[in-house]
Amino acid sequence: MPGPHTSTGTVHRGRRNLGRALLVLVASVAVALPAERVSAGTGPVRRAAAEAGSGLDYVAMGSSFAAGPGIPPAQSGSGAAACSRSDNNYPSIVAREVGAGLTDASCSGATTANVLTDGQSGQPPQITAVTSATQVVTVTIGGNDVDYLGSINAYSCQTGGGTNCGSVDQNAINQTFGQLAGRIENVVNAVHGASPQAHVYLVNYFTILPDAGVCTNVPLTDDQAAFERSIATRLAAATATAASTAGATLVDLAAASHGHDACAATPWVETYRPAAGRASYHPNEAGMRAAASLVESALLASGQQHTVVAHSGIAGKCLDVAGGNTTNGTPVQIYGCNGSTAQRWTYTPGDGGTLRALGGCLDVSGSGTANSTKVQLWQCNGSGAQRWTAGANDSLVNPESGRCLDDPNSSTADSTQLQIYDCNGTAAQQWTLSDS
Repeated sequence: MPGPHTSTGTVHRGRRNLGRALLVLVASVAVALPAERVSAGTGPVRRAAAEAGSGLDYVAMGSSFAAGPGIPPAQSGSGAAACSRSDNNYPSIVAREVGAGLTDASCSGATTANVLTDGQSGQPPQITAVTSATQVVTVTIGGNDVDYLGSINAYSCQTGGGTNCGSVDQNAINQTFGQLAGRIENVVNAVHGASPQAHVYLVNYFTILPDAGVCTNVPLTDDQAAFERSIATRLAAATATAASTAGATLVDLAAASHGHDACAATPWVETYRPAAGRASYHPNEAGMRAAASLVESALLASGQQHTVVAHSGIAGKCLDVAGGNTTNGTPVQIYGCNGSTAQRWTYTPGDGGTLRALGGCLDVSGSGTANSTKVQLWQCNGSGAQRWTAGANDSLVNPESGRCLDDPNSSTADSTQLQIYDCNGTAAQQWTLSDS
């Protein structure tokens, strides 16, 4: 059950009017955007929010550690197959969970040049995905500039008894490191040039090797492993330098993934010899899930997401997940405001999107659009059933149905499951936000 009952009829200080906290574009937008929009030519797919103006405008750029080769299911759309993009890469997870409109331009094998100037796999330079409307950009780049994956795979092939393994030019790698921070900084500056309002998050690379030694299916000599660790350390340092110099936020995935290397009991990356269809030394599902969580934490820290309590117009009642349960289909209800995590909701100020609690999203059951359709907690999936924007009289509107989040019959009883209903301006449809 939710925490101790504390019912009060007083107005909480610090409440924010929901109609001002979330953006409404009713006057300027008459129709919803399609679920997918492909930019001109064979550029990246822009997956729009279910309703125009709902959710952050998000562009993801980078190499395979952003694209997620080998992680099922693969993305559909122009360029996705050529770039080996997964629908469970960290950009896709973040977009589903925060309700963002994602343009995923990431591409396996990309270098900083492929972001800025050089087309790749039939795609234009990734920077072309950034527009003046872009608000969030994540970037994982630089590893291919210094042959990080190429060198560790070549060494593993050599030591593991393979053939046609290729070679590693350590001198070229070392020389490139002198330029790498500047190259990554140029990427950030290019984003800011295309969209001065965009907040850039530099997500560095997963830690692949343990701090000492190696293991079965990571066939490296001590010297080879030491050189690869030096690449990882310098790559993380160059990314941090670029973030500091160019005014980006560093998402330190390299540090967070220590202890989750290819030799760990709970790895976030594959070994050199992964299961069929997987990519050697690349992130797995657990790794992408962890990376998404780090990006979401960075969105909160930067103010692009907020976590608040949603107070009903019915005095003393709050938007609550029944029993603090995380199971799909758990009713979302009114309950006496008590400060529990079951009443803490994360949302995007000014842009709509999802309302998220306990790892799930506020969802209209069965994607229903009829009056009296109940609402519930459900795994975030990016559907229109999980989109919410502000309407008149402090209401919270599901654009897919055009109906408001509603307390049936203005009930004052704890555990009353909420629903969608024709917007009517009553207290049963009024929701204000506060930090507590």
